[in-house]
Amino acid sequence: MTKNNSMDYFFQKAIIFLSLLILLAAGLGIISLNFFGHSDLPVSTGLEPEKFDVPLDTIEVGTEKITLKTQNYLVFQRFESLPPETFPYFSQITGLVIWLVLLLFLVLMTFFNRYPFLIASGLLIFLLSFSGVNSLNIGGIHTTYGLIICLIGLFLPASLIHIFFDHWSLAKRTGIIFLSGIICLFFLIYLSTAAFPTLLFSENISLMAMIMAGGFLIYIGHAFISNVFVGLGKLNNGVGIRISWHFGIISIFYLVLLALMYLELNGEVDIIPLPPFPVVFIIIGVLGFLEIRNKIQYLEQPYNSPWVGKAFYLLGFALTSLVIFKAELAVNTPMIDFLGHIFVYSQLGFGLLFFLYLWINFSGILNSGKPIDKILYKPPFFPYVHMRLGGLLSFLILLVYADAIVAVQFNTASTMNAADYYSATDRPLEARVLYENAFERYRKNKKALNASAHLYLQENQPTAAIKVLTRSFEENPNIPDILLLSENLKKGKRLNESIYYLETGLKYFPDNSFLINNLALQYLKINLIDEAKSLLEDMEGFPQTKNGNLIALNAQNNLPLGRERKSEGILSKVNLLAFYNLQEENAGFEMETNTIRNGADLLNRAILRNQWTNNIGYLPIDQHLRLLDSLVGQGNLLLAEEEDLKESGLVLRYKAGQINELLKQLNGMAFKFNRNAGYYHAFAGSVLSGQMDFEKAAVEWKQAFERGYSNFKAPHLPVLYFGGKSNDALFIFGTQKVPFPDWMVFGEDKTLVENDTVILFRQMSDLPKMLGTELIPALGKIQNEGLQALFIEQILLKKGHWFQKAEIDNLMTIYRNQGNEKDYLEEYVALIKNETLSLDKALTSIDENALSPLKVGGNAYLTPMVLKGLEGYDLDVDKYNHLLEASQFNKDPLLWINLVKYSRKIGLDHYASKNLAIMSEWIGTEDLITLQLEHL
Repeated sequence: MTKNNSMDYFFQKAIIFLSLLILLAAGLGIISLNFFGHSDLPVSTGLEPEKFDVPLDTIEVGTEKITLKTQNYLVFQRFESLPPETFPYFSQITGLVIWLVLLLFLVLMTFFNRYPFLIASGLLIFLLSFSGVNSLNIGGIHTTYGLIICLIGLFLPASLIHIFFDHWSLAKRTGIIFLSGIICLFFLIYLSTAAFPTLLFSENISLMAMIMAGGFLIYIGHAFISNVFVGLGKLNNGVGIRISWHFGIISIFYLVLLALMYLELNGEVDIIPLPPFPVVFIIIGVLGFLEIRNKIQYLEQPYNSPWVGKAFYLLGFALTSLVIFKAELAVNTPMIDFLGHIFVYSQLGFGLLFFLYLWINFSGILNSGKPIDKILYKPPFFPYVHMRLGGLLSFLILLVYADAIVAVQFNTASTMNAADYYSATDRPLEARVLYENAFERYRKNKKALNASAHLYLQENQPTAAIKVLTRSFEENPNIPDILLLSENLKKGKRLNESIYYLETGLKYFPDNSFLINNLALQYLKINLIDEAKSLLEDMEGFPQTKNGNLIALNAQNNLPLGRERKSEGILSKVNLLAFYNLQEENAGFEMETNTIRNGADLLNRAILRNQWTNNIGYLPIDQHLRLLDSLVGQGNLLLAEEEDLKESGLVLRYKAGQINELLKQLNGMAFKFNRNAGYYHAFAGSVLSGQMDFEKAAVEWKQAFERGYSNFKAPHLPVLYFGGKSNDALFIFGTQKVPFPDWMVFGEDKTLVENDTVILFRQMSDLPKMLGTELIPALGKIQNEGLQALFIEQILLKKGHWFQKAEIDNLMTIYRNQGNEKDYLEEYVALIKNETLSLDKALTSIDENALSPLKVGGNAYLTPMVLKGLEGYDLDVDKYNHLLEASQFNKDPLLWINLVKYSRKIGLDHYASKNLAIMSEWIGTEDLITLQLEHL
């Protein structure tokens, strides 16, 4: 083999390989869109959050119980129409590939004989007139310079090679034409004055490719019939059975399938689900390649080298597949329908005539078992030519019967391409005009008005969008438009209309999960609970969406869970957590939180809030706090999102018992997020009430009232009353009609009638400031043994450091005699009696939700724990800081006298004197002197 021959062989294989590569990529794209993707307008799932109150804790305040509430998320999942995608980068790649295929066609054309080359040249000029190169505005608007450049860059070199250099090798022809073609493309783009010329060129040249694809579809019109005939003939070769009936049955079955596809395309009948035409086309295209090999072998061709015909066919197959894939991906319905109609018409027209041609002329030979390959395309009296003419007439008859709809489809496909170009180049006005014009021309165009409506919405024109979508519903109803129309009507407070379109849409598209799900969510808005639940339970498909929404529905309406008590999927888990939090139950599972990175994401915030409300999990609290700080510090948060995250931090700190830090955070939250200040003051009031700091709690409750908090209950009033805000308690009682507890009875002189419960609350209000010598006498004032037990519990928690072991044992005996057994109190007492082996061991055994760790930032009101925590520090300055932190909340005399002690130890005598002066505000002079003598 000579060097030129080897190079030609290499280029032949390269052209074949490149054709197969394009064909494989486009074919896989078609299959993925039709079987594994969704070759339609994009519909996605959106989140519809609902916040509702759940109990965070029930706080015991003496005989009363205050419910501390927070909000949890219920996250419903709805289906929503997204803006159609335009794929500008893919369009440019497609345009480049089409140009590459065109250059390869030109290379192959140079191998044609004289007259076929002239015909092909005429077709090339015809195709270039549809290429849209003049729209590149070279030298002016819609001048013909673009076409002239193409003729010079494409037609001229091919013609010169064919006329004068027919002896050139394939490699040389390919090099010259590719070089000329690339230079031509460069000048087209470089000289263009249009915006984004590469995209405009790509969109326009796809119209030329669509015409070429239409020609290819016509060419393979009888590929199935001929391959079935040849295949059966080879099976019967030398056998001689009556196999013609097999041929007839298979052919008639295929022709019936085509007839059904034809009726479906024209909207006349839709009996059974039919395969999409692109998939059928792929199969027929493969069969067509088998047919072209027979034609090349036994029928005279317009070229001398057989590989040219095979390459020409593969390029046509690849180009057609690419055009179909691009049309499906861009949801260019007119283009898809144009190619679909051409395919079905040609298959039906040519297939029927070729079937009759074969049945009449070759059925006897087929049954005889003789070889038929050599005579199939060369019968006597030119019946094959007559068949081709008859097939063409049948094709034209079908076109006429369909009112020449393909002309409208072709024209509208061009308009849709132009609209996509304007949309991709951020010119919404031009895009909208073209989309709506495309719908006027071809109503079976689901993308046109949907894209127009989305463009209106992007420009904040919802009324215009609703008008466009209403028209779509009336003239060409489709699911994405119904979803978008319903959603925008709901946003416009037109809920009844929104429901109407969803209900009517279900008449057009029965059992559609998108419509059923969204209608159920709309029913919830108007309190049709049973109807909504029934719709969701009957919904087919999308099990995670269905399950998550059913859980949310039950939680929102306080209904029991049934079969949907599953934790499959994130939404189901989030909503299950909310359900269990409402029931004050442990969910029994934990959601991953340490992988969350985006605080602006609604679902992430829902996970944090609902999970931490239920339990804070096995991870250290510090790790949770670092996560929270990183999310809040991202800097891209809206104020509401920041508040939401910080509120979750409040829940986390409360669950972890970090009372000190919690109260600080609440103070900052009330200041920064003024709109919800009343809630944050009420939160602080609840926490302080639970710590029996009635004085500070009353201040918080008063501020909550002044900032608009109105959810006062009877248990709140004793805290206000005994915390020094009796007038405010009486005012709330009178204005908000909140009753006092039954044990608070007022005489005619408006004074409170004494009883054991009143005495208990008086003693608890004074408890934070009491000295050790005052505790037992205070207990003795309470006669009721049950109330005594309540006070003993608070004494041990807050004042246990004042007692000796024997005294603590006596108090615990009285406590147990009332039937009280609380494990965490037993552990706590053992700790303050120094009966535990180590501080660390004690901390791990104490209920984390009831008592805080012994460190700065824990619970300053547990004075024995605070003083015990001094054992953890070696330096006096650290001990001082530890006590200073606690003194911001706790007024226990022993804690403060230790603060004075360590102030002096580190040389802060000024602060020691100042602290003594502060102590004198609630401790008598003699008692203060005694404290100094005993502890300093």
